[in-house]
Amino acid sequence: MKSILLSLLIIVTITSCNKGDDVPLTVEQFSITGRFLAPNNLDPISNGRIKAYVNSELKAETLTTVDGTFNLSLPAGDYDVVLSKGQFTANLEVTVENNIALANTRVETLPNIAVVTGEYDNIESVLYSIGLFNPITGAPLFDIIDGNSLSRIQATNSNKKHKDHGHLKANAMERNALLQTNVDFGFGDLMQDPTLLAEYDIIFLNCGLTASFENDSSIFSNYVMNGGILYATDWASGYLDAITNSGTDYLTPLNPEKSGVSTTTIATILDGDLSAWLLVNFGISINDTVEIDDFLMSWQVIDSYDSNTALSWLKGPVTYWDETNTEISENKDLAFTFLHGDGAVFYSSFHTENNLIDEFSDVDRIMQFLVFEMSDID
Repeated sequence: MKSILLSLLIIVTITSCNKGDDVPLTVEQFSITGRFLAPNNLDPISNGRIKAYVNSELKAETLTTVDGTFNLSLPAGDYDVVLSKGQFTANLEVTVENNIALANTRVETLPNIAVVTGEYDNIESVLYSIGLFNPITGAPLFDIIDGNSLSRIQATNSNKKHKDHGHLKANAMERNALLQTNVDFGFGDLMQDPTLLAEYDIIFLNCGLTASFENDSSIFSNYVMNGGILYATDWASGYLDAITNSGTDYLTPLNPEKSGVSTTTIATILDGDLSAWLLVNFGISINDTVEIDDFLMSWQVIDSYDSNTALSWLKGPVTYWDETNTEISENKDLAFTFLHGDGAVFYSSFHTENNLIDEFSDVDRIMQFLVFEMSDID
């Protein structure tokens, strides 16, 4: 018994003597601050992901604020810092020895993007104005496909199928009217070639493209199911038919189609991040409202949506004709995103304009925000 007690006393004594050795040493942390911007090196990216790695091991991460700024805390060392908003990214090599204020960092690596042209929408103008063009030639860094071409066509500006998605820099191209078809195939070719379709990470369908292939909309359902991101506006809603199961899932278009008649509304912004981004950076969205003034004279109203599967961004009072030819005025949701398989869809009942470079309308600003949001589906 004495032997056991002596042994316990020795253990307790040793443990007591070594207790201070268990206190972890404090590792000094340094502050890494910066700002993440769109490719035009002007417009902030909200909720961008900032991650610091050492030999591919994640060491710290944070999100950008509404004005694109971030603050990352790290001990001394060499880091690979990745800035991203979905598929729009930039990379930095940073040596941390003390607090660092980084220069503004803009998106440098882009997803593969295709824009299918239409008569009444110009998302290509928004993409161009946020800096998606070659700094040397001024050519857009996305493919522009003739939305009313049913067969193979000769490119206007280039016979190269995909543009170089490299480093970006703003330049002074005067007008977005220079945006022309720049690939050697038409929309009909795209609709008949799933392999070609799958080469794109994001596809934009402008309102006013041909309706000739709406019966083949299952190709877009497969594209999105497999991780693609699809944007469609107004009359392009027919290309969502297979995705929505003829209006049973996600969104239900109003019947009769294209019955919206009001051309402007003061819409309520339903997402706090969007409202804050517009207000803080551009003075838009006072009291969480914004004027939407880019409707056709006859636009596609969305009758209802499934709030369990789809997100509405904007809602406002509009006027339309019902099936009895009665004019109805009520609040309707106007823009939506939803997941479908591994991909995502954006739809809006309004359009974008074809503006002078850097002359964003309020609607263009909304679409700018959503272009980045659309790609962030992880």
